[in-house]
Amino acid sequence: MKNIVLATLVSAIAALGLSTPAKAQVAAQSSIGPSVLFGNGQAAIGIDSKFGISDNLSLRPFIYFASSGTDFGTALTYDFPLRNTDNNIVITPFVGASIDVNTGANSITTAGLVGGADFDLSESLRLKASLIVPLSSDRGQTTGVAVGAGFRF
Repeated sequence: MKNIVLATLVSAIAALGLSTPAKAQVAAQSSIGPSVLFGNGQAAIGIDSKFGISDNLSLRPFIYFASSGTDFGTALTYDFPLRNTDNNIVITPFVGASIDVNTGANSITTAGLVGGADFDLSESLRLKASLIVPLSSDRGQTTGVAVGAGFRF
């Protein structure tokens, strides 16, 4: 099943990479793409996204397919876009709060803090790394690290 999901993600990414990004968006660019989450002693593949709701606020929905069950949720982040000498956004550090739901045997819902950075490689491609720290560890949730790429639109 995971091989089918991975093949589908790779095909979708290849198709999106050949398209021209849309220009009519909020100043905070949006993106979607594959990601890997490392945490709780395992790695999970999934899809991570960013939707700019203002110049400095973003909604970051995600879904990961882990052996302990599917994780999904969203984060609301405050973004600090840093510009180069051409006034283009190159790197965007962010901090915020997240909610995560795991649909495994225990059906755990966890609130957490998130921080990281988006690095724009081109007009259509972005790399992302983030650290997710749960506010409570009494349900077995541990700190996680997510890395991925996204196609900007």
